[in-house]
Amino acid sequence: MVNVVIIGGYGGMGQIFVRIFKAYGWNVIITGPSREKGEKTASDFGVKFSDDNRIAMSADITIITVPIEKTIATIKEVAPLVKDGSLITDFTSVKTDVCDALLQYTNKNAEIISIHPMFGPTISGIHGQIFILCPLRTEKWMPVIEKFLNDYKAKFVTATPEEHDKAMSVIQGLTHFTYISIGYTLKNMDFNVKESRKFASPIYSLMLDIIGRILSQDPYLYAHIQMENSLTQDVREKFIESAIVLNNAINSKDEKNFVNIMSSSAKHFSDLGNAVGRSNKAIASLHEELEFLKNNTGKEIFVRHTISQQIHFGKIHTIDAENLELENIFKKILKIKISNIEILKDDEEILNVQKNVFGITKKDFAVLLDEGIDETLITEILNCRKYELEIDNVFIKDIYRSEKFKGNKSVCYEILFVNRNVGAKEAEIRKFLNRIGKLR
Repeated sequence: MVNVVIIGGYGGMGQIFVRIFKAYGWNVIITGPSREKGEKTASDFGVKFSDDNRIAMSADITIITVPIEKTIATIKEVAPLVKDGSLITDFTSVKTDVCDALLQYTNKNAEIISIHPMFGPTISGIHGQIFILCPLRTEKWMPVIEKFLNDYKAKFVTATPEEHDKAMSVIQGLTHFTYISIGYTLKNMDFNVKESRKFASPIYSLMLDIIGRILSQDPYLYAHIQMENSLTQDVREKFIESAIVLNNAINSKDEKNFVNIMSSSAKHFSDLGNAVGRSNKAIASLHEELEFLKNNTGKEIFVRHTISQQIHFGKIHTIDAENLELENIFKKILKIKISNIEILKDDEEILNVQKNVFGITKKDFAVLLDEGIDETLITEILNCRKYELEIDNVFIKDIYRSEKFKGNKSVCYEILFVNRNVGAKEAEIRKFLNRIGKLR
C-alpha cells in the first residue's frame, strides 16, 4: 500500500485529495499546526493526523499543500527528510522558485514532480479536471501519477517550471486581475449588482457569476498568485496599456481604430466558433436546469450541494429563479440556492444514496414456472427495472421440482430492496410474477 503524507492536509485542497486517495486505496496521514482542525478532518475522513511534519520520513509520497508564502519554508523543513526512493510534490500555483527549492533541498535519492491542480477546493471530483505536471527528477513515480490521473479520467499536461509560470501569468494573472478590477469598479461606482440582474443579458449574468466566483475566493491566495509570479507584472501592464488605447479610440470617436482593434483581436483569437459554442452551452445549461426543476415540481429529486458535498433529496415543493425548496420525508422544507446544487441524474449514484440512507431489506418470492421458462430471464428483467423499483439485486435462492407441480418448477427469488415503500414495490413484483407463472 502507498503511504501518503499531506502537509497541510486539513485545508481545502488537502481535503479533496484525502478523500480521493483514501478511496483509491492509499493510506493517508495529514499534518498541520492546528491539532483541533487536524484531528477533526482526520476523524471526518477516517485517516490519521500528526502535528509533526517529520512524519514525512515514513511516506512514499509527500505532498506539500500550504499557502504559497509558506511553501518554500516548508520545503526547507520537509524535503531533506523524505526517504530514498520516495516522491515529493507540491500543489502550488507558482513554480519557478518552488521547483528551485525542491531541487536544492530534497534528499538526492528521492524523486520530485511538482504538480499544479488547475481547480479550487469547491469541486466535487477530479474527473475532467486539468493537472500540470513539472517532472524535475523522476523514474518510477511518473507512471504511478499518470496512472492515478488516468484512472480518475483527469487530464494532465507536462511543462517546465518556466513554461508553467509564463502560462499562468495570463491564465491566472490576467484573468484574476481583470475580473477583480471589474468587481472593484462596480464597488467604486456603488453599482447595485443584484438589481442589475433584472436587466441582464445571458452573457452579463455569466460574467457576474465568474466575477462573484473569483471574489468569493481567499484574497490572500489571489494576492500571492499575482505577487509571487514575477511575469504577471508585464501582463498587467500590457492589459492596462491596451485598455487605455481602446478607451482613447472610444473617447475620440475613432470608429476605424475601434473596428481595427476588435477585428485584429478576433483574428488573433482564432477560436471564435468554439468559444461561441461553449458559451452557448454554459448559458443553455443554466436554462435547462431551471426548466428541469420546474417540470418536476412535486417529484422526488436528489441534489449534491457543491460546497458541502452533502446530498439532499425530497419532493420539489417550490422553485423560483434563485431558490429550490425540497420537502423531505419528514415533511420539512429545505431551502437551497440553485446556484449551489448539482442535480444527480445518474441512476446508479441515486440508488447508492438510497441504499445508504434507507438501508436494504430482503424479500422472498416463490413462483411456479413452466419447465420451458428460463428462470434466469426473470432476474434479468427485474434487474433492468432496478432503478424504477429501487432493487439492489435479485438472486435465485432455490429451484424445487416435484411430481405434484405437473411439469412446472418452483423457483424462489430473493430480492434486495431499498427499505422504503416496500409494500408498493412488493405488490408490483407480485403483479409481474403472476403474469409469468403462479405465485405460491
